[in-house]
Amino acid sequence: MVDLREYMDELRKRNELVEVDEPISLDLELPAIARKLMYRGGPAVIFRRIKENSLPAVVNLFGTWERVQVAMGNASINSLEKNISLMLKPRFASLSNAIKSLSEVAEMGKFLPRVTNKSPVHEVEWKHIDLRRIPAIRQWIGEPAFFYTMGITFIERDGVVNFGYYRIQVLSEDKIIMHWMPNRRSAEYSRHTNEVAIVFGPDPLLMLMAATPIPHPLDKVLVTGMLSGRGIELSEGRTISTHYPARAEVVIEAELTGEYVEEGPFGDHVGVYSIRKPYPVAKVKAIYSRSDAVVPVTVTGKPVLEDGNMILFANQVIIPMLKLMMPELIDIYMPPSGLGYVYIVSIRKTTPGQARKVMTMLWSLSPLYGKLIIVVDDDVDVRNMNQVMYAISAHMNPARDLLIISDYPTEELDPSTPIPNLGSKVGIDATRKLPEEYGGQKYPEDAASNPVIEENAEKMVNELLRRWRQ
Repeated sequence: MVDLREYMDELRKRNELVEVDEPISLDLELPAIARKLMYRGGPAVIFRRIKENSLPAVVNLFGTWERVQVAMGNASINSLEKNISLMLKPRFASLSNAIKSLSEVAEMGKFLPRVTNKSPVHEVEWKHIDLRRIPAIRQWIGEPAFFYTMGITFIERDGVVNFGYYRIQVLSEDKIIMHWMPNRRSAEYSRHTNEVAIVFGPDPLLMLMAATPIPHPLDKVLVTGMLSGRGIELSEGRTISTHYPARAEVVIEAELTGEYVEEGPFGDHVGVYSIRKPYPVAKVKAIYSRSDAVVPVTVTGKPVLEDGNMILFANQVIIPMLKLMMPELIDIYMPPSGLGYVYIVSIRKTTPGQARKVMTMLWSLSPLYGKLIIVVDDDVDVRNMNQVMYAISAHMNPARDLLIISDYPTEELDPSTPIPNLGSKVGIDATRKLPEEYGGQKYPEDAASNPVIEENAEKMVNELLRRWRQ
């Protein structure tokens, strides 16, 4: 998919996109409709007429996993694993290694972003800057202002591009508040630059990747190119040097002013109001758009909403990278209803304490998330809650197999801790124990049956069920 429009055209062909001409308000009304659509597995919807006279808004683009798969197009998770492995591979330790690596370096070149001067997003330069023309919503009655929910922040540091979703409150016609929470990559980058671009409606794969955490110093645009199989087409800003997707619907070019203003409270993905706190202000320098732009909007609330499918997508993308760092890792699952706070991990266990090693490595790589990590053996399907609960029940001794770490960084939006950004972690080792972990004794074996008898019994049961159903 080269852009959002191609994606929406494909959704129309599949009867997955509906257009609405009745006037709809961005104040509570559109968010309420969007939430109900998401909870019920409804279609994506374009609202053409907005009562506040903004551009049209499209909601629920990724409201089902089937639509996420359409958005992924030809993107390959298997190719991503191979390409990241090549990127991290030591190449020049010897001349022979360097010669062998030339073809691999050439292969990597096709994933590099391409900068173009002909950008559809620059079709229209807004002569009058008015942020209210871009759909910003107020979704809960306790919210004091309107904010963008699907604006993607692009920011650069030393030539490395990062992008992601951050809440953006509209402060005035030309000022916004950037909700860059501590320990976030863009917050760190903002210490090195005052330029930022807020992009609405790039290609759908980029929209999904915006919700996927990629650790520094990996360039998120390059990783997206590896996933899609082609370099992402970028444009350099007209009033800033930041690069952003050339085929987006709308872009805001802005500069941080150095001011901090109280932001919120807003309802967030946990389903409660976030804290009110000062965040940086950015002043708009320019706005550009396509001639008939449509702006994506999403909503937050108790799960599972659209962001649940984006969590599942991120889950798939991070597995290849984690496997490179943790060879024992088999699979990891972040249940959408767990808000990214719950990880279920399967490993190929060979050494004592290995479950704890995996827990602590995951916490170090992603300190804000995974406040509960459950580690199971490689024969457990991490997406099968019956198997996971059995592993916990059978193999977890609370006095031995719970690891609790207090005073650890956590996400500011986590309402369970009274101190913002500081909480705790818990890990559950639900693996079978090695003798070193079991008082020197051999761990009890699983009950086993005769394979031949099991096979014959399977045939008999299948025949009995066939007769019964006739």
